[in-house]
Amino acid sequence: MARRLVMIMLTAIVSAVVCADGTGVQKRRGPRRHKIGTPSGGIIEKAYSGKVFRVLNFQKDYPGDGLAALTKEIRYSTLLPVECTEGGDLAGKSPYATAEELVADGKVGAGALVISDPAMPIEVLSPDRRWGILNIAPLKADSPSPEKFKQRFMKVYWGIIARTLGAGNSSFPGCVLVPFTNVAELDGINVTRPCPEPFNKMLDTGKAYGIGTITITTYRRACEEGWAPAPTNDVQRAIWEKVKADKERGPTNPIKIEPPKKGEG
Repeated sequence: MARRLVMIMLTAIVSAVVCADGTGVQKRRGPRRHKIGTPSGGIIEKAYSGKVFRVLNFQKDYPGDGLAALTKEIRYSTLLPVECTEGGDLAGKSPYATAEELVADGKVGAGALVISDPAMPIEVLSPDRRWGILNIAPLKADSPSPEKFKQRFMKVYWGIIARTLGAGNSSFPGCVLVPFTNVAELDGINVTRPCPEPFNKMLDTGKAYGIGTITITTYRRACEEGWAPAPTNDVQRAIWEKVKADKERGPTNPIKIEPPKKGEG
């Protein structure tokens, strides 16, 4: 039952419409509904201290801000602690040895490299070593338009993370994880994100690698639960102060326990 509830929540997050609420934080329709017109304060993440899925980026063709946004989307869609950091210069280094070094870090449960090497295939996976390698060189070999390259990258970036976490190929035609053997077939995949099917596989494999799940919710809910960080804008400040005042005031309609009537009890 718990696993089914997680899957329902993930499906809702993936299909939610992302909108801006003026706080600089992406807000998704989500973890808890409030009355229409009640500010949520945006989506925030609870501090996480377990093992992570870490991506080391060694390529320069896909911009860093776009990669950060895509990584955050995957993190929030899967509720897995996926992070991406710059890897520096890979020249003269073996990508396989570098991948081994990545997962040797005690804080990393599994990981992936993003490189650009004309001599390598698009994806290399080692499930027993807990790493994957994404090679973008074949994605740009035919000089695609910037938009086509972006679409290709989004598909394979989702793919390397999902497959490293045990998702494999999907049998659903509306899923980015359907198999492909060349960039023409990759272009034929008409979506850039997975369907809900692979998420439980990713969660299960992540757990086997020691990777937990993150908690995201609205700022208002985090205040109500007592773990919200200090407010960073006027909307959050108003929520912080109201929730604090409500807690200090206590329940408006406390339960009254009437003494037993004579002859009872």
